[in-house]
Amino acid sequence: MTRASVRLRLTLWYSAVLLLGLALFGGGLWFSIGHRLMAAVDARLTERAEGLRTVLTIEGAIMSRLQLMEELSEFAREVPEGGLIQLRDSSGYLLLPSPPLEFPAGFRSGPPVYRNASRNGRGIRVLSLRLQHDRSDYDVLIASSLDEVSSVLSEFRTLLLLMIPAVLAVACLGGYWISGRALAPVDTITRAARSITVENLSRRLPVPRTGDEIERLSEAWNDVLERLEHAVDRIRQFTADASHELRSPIAVIRATAELALRRERTPEDYRTALAEIRTEAERMTDLAESLLALARSDTTGAAMPLERVDLGEVVRQIAGQAGSAAAARGIEMRVSSGTAVAPANAPAIRRVLLALVDNALKHTPSGGSVTVSCSESDGGVLLAVEDTGEGIPPESLPHIFQRFYRADTARTSGNGVGLGLAIAQSIAEAHGSRITVQSAPGQGARFELLLRS
Repeated sequence: MTRASVRLRLTLWYSAVLLLGLALFGGGLWFSIGHRLMAAVDARLTERAEGLRTVLTIEGAIMSRLQLMEELSEFAREVPEGGLIQLRDSSGYLLLPSPPLEFPAGFRSGPPVYRNASRNGRGIRVLSLRLQHDRSDYDVLIASSLDEVSSVLSEFRTLLLLMIPAVLAVACLGGYWISGRALAPVDTITRAARSITVENLSRRLPVPRTGDEIERLSEAWNDVLERLEHAVDRIRQFTADASHELRSPIAVIRATAELALRRERTPEDYRTALAEIRTEAERMTDLAESLLALARSDTTGAAMPLERVDLGEVVRQIAGQAGSAAAARGIEMRVSSGTAVAPANAPAIRRVLLALVDNALKHTPSGGSVTVSCSESDGGVLLAVEDTGEGIPPESLPHIFQRFYRADTARTSGNGVGLGLAIAQSIAEAHGSRITVQSAPGQGARFELLLRS
């Protein structure tokens, strides 16, 4: 089932809210006008009642009943709708007869009573009250036609029934047009996004300079595309570099095996060929393990459990393992370490230190020194590997932690394929830190890793 477009849904919601608002406004206005018109009718009825009270006050005390009836009849002829006034005295005698009007049931003296009634099929408003004068009570009924009120309300109802649909229709069309204009950038962005593929990730979405949510959405998607482009480029470069590094040992193994099988050879020749094949196989194994380590570090869910580790003991163990290799190269291995505890993954930190120490040994000439240290610093534990080797050229410093990066004097390890420092940096990032380096040509290098306590 195809859902309605955002534009149509916005228009429908807007129309529903507008219809509800118009209905509430029209209904409120209807009741307000009706209340005001009825209040005006009640005011007119009250004025007529006061007129009767005045006549009774002035004429009632000095006239006979017959004379009073004549005065009241004259008063009724002078006021509008005087034929709808009925007055009777306390004995029930009609002093001012009018067409039959019924007093409300249980009528007693008290405040005036206003009510709606019907006479000859037409609505009227009736005021019932009791007037008192000169120890005499007079019951009064005064009525007024509601034709004017009904006519005004009818015309207003007709106006509402005509105007509300018209206003709603115009508003719906206007809302549909406005929503289309507002969502036009979204359609443009959608078409541009559909045109972007893996082959043209360098393209970006148009960013409307409107300062609204659509501009922020476009900028956010362009940031995503930029990160995606970098990730894809990194994968492509990684795949190309890995293929290049694997091609060499595979070619050596194949050539050695083909040469050994081309003709009959002595056992010593076969052993030499097999030794060379084993060496290249070991190189491929180390490369494969390094690639797997990098793949795991790139996985967002890669597990790196941390626990409280005495990093000073780890440093001493690494220095002990590298001592034989350093002595064979005529390099002095120094250790500066005390007890320093921090959350870390012990096997991973050992791999970092081994990579840094191996890198230092490769680029330190005979007679030099390599120092591995561990100390508490800035609320954490600072691990450092420092050598007196050839140093790193300034142009190589920004790239030494890149995968497969190698230069004549750059510090790279990872079995000669440029992965050692990249793996070490990925492990440092998994610990929430980074490896920093300070170096200058001919002045050695110092690698530091700060682990927060």
